[in-house]
Amino acid sequence: MILIDTHVHIYSCFDLKTFFDAAAANFRKAASAIDVDKEVSAVLVLTDWAGKNWFQKLAAGAQASGTDGVIVEGWSCRTTADSSAVYFSNKSGDGFYLVAGRKIITAENLEALALATDDPDFPDGLSLIETVRYIQSHDAVPCIPWAVGKWMGSRGRVLEELITTIDPTDYFLCDNSNRPFFWPQVRQFAAVEARGGRVLSGSDPLHFSSEAVRAGSFGCWVDALIDHEHPARQLKSILRDQSQSIRLYGRLESPWRFFRNQISMQLLKRKWKQEYYSS
Repeated sequence: MILIDTHVHIYSCFDLKTFFDAAAANFRKAASAIDVDKEVSAVLVLTDWAGKNWFQKLAAGAQASGTDGVIVEGWSCRTTADSSAVYFSNKSGDGFYLVAGRKIITAENLEALALATDDPDFPDGLSLIETVRYIQSHDAVPCIPWAVGKWMGSRGRVLEELITTIDPTDYFLCDNSNRPFFWPQVRQFAAVEARGGRVLSGSDPLHFSSEAVRAGSFGCWVDALIDHEHPARQLKSILRDQSQSIRLYGRLESPWRFFRNQISMQLLKRKWKQEYYSS
């Protein structure tokens, strides 16, 4: 089987060794919880955004040729035949594929993801529907991740327009582990599934150093063998295959961590705003 965390970020406040070690541990835990006697492969989709390209830094560091490269202590890396995928492993036998993706902010201030692409030129500021179509036209997989409060009100109506306008097999909605367990089932997930679409999931770490341990803890899995040379190309093929069953794994957020993180995010945004206007 292949374990896939479809929504991962790296921030400058993260300790990269902690991030990599935790991802490996989280994938081991997930495989054990699913409890199947199968060969297990793991994939992190790293969704960089405008002005950020951690995937390229890590890939350059792995090749030991880029002056802007980043090398992670205790981890080695090999390239694959896909420019948008590299493989990291450690001496303990842990390993996972790091697949490139992009985070895009739409005109409505909704977030969209382009999965399995190392193209850095996905524009912000298009409408949600235009963004999904743009991602499709550039051979990436469109995905709209859930976020606290963003699927309500006028933005919720924009998402509902997408669900009723575009074939739901052409994109995914995505759950994430920041949603608290007491939150009721997201109605847009049910709506897209009723129309024949499917839902992915990912950990979506927040912008705090403590969140470096989240990667790999929440995601989905498929019953398939990984293509070691073309993991990104295979990931796109699997996600586009309507006959492929996609099952979710991981636990939603506890109430204490949920409220703590929401308060911390508001304080962080206030700090960023003050720094912006004082600069």
